[in-house]
Amino acid sequence: KQWYQRRVAITAGRAVQANTLSRLQQLKRKHSELTHRVLQVMVDVEVQKKAGFSLQPEEEHLRVQLESIQQELNAPNLFKGRLSEMLSLIRMQSLSEPGNNSSTQMDNAVLASIHSHLSRQQDGIGHLLDIIRDDLQHLDIIKQGLAEKVAS
Repeated sequence: KQWYQRRVAITAGRAVQANTLSRLQQLKRKHSELTHRVLQVMVDVEVQKKAGFSLQPEEEHLRVQLESIQQELNAPNLFKGRLSEMLSLIRMQSLSEPGNNSSTQMDNAVLASIHSHLSRQQDGIGHLLDIIRDDLQHLDIIKQGLAEKVAS
């Protein structure tokens, strides 16, 4: 009988502990939400206070830095080259590890990515060739028109 009472007490204690942990997580989440809400209110108050004033030198410096970062992110060739280089390094490392089954899966994924990229490039080149052909036809028409104008 004592054994049964201890087991019931332990089970009840575990249930209380689980409820307490659950409540603690809820309160942490609520605290985080309220903290975020207070921060938003503080930002709104600060924006309203600063309305109509010019930017301070520190703020102007931050604006310039953010614009330069945005320009770097918009430069497509820079990051595409780095990405290609990193993919090559990862592929070489995975091939150099003997007995690594995930390397073949990764290689298949890399190959699929490369195939997709090359297909898009090929489609783009085909589109550019069509544009160049059209432009050449237009240039021929212009040349003919100029030749007729000079002849007359």
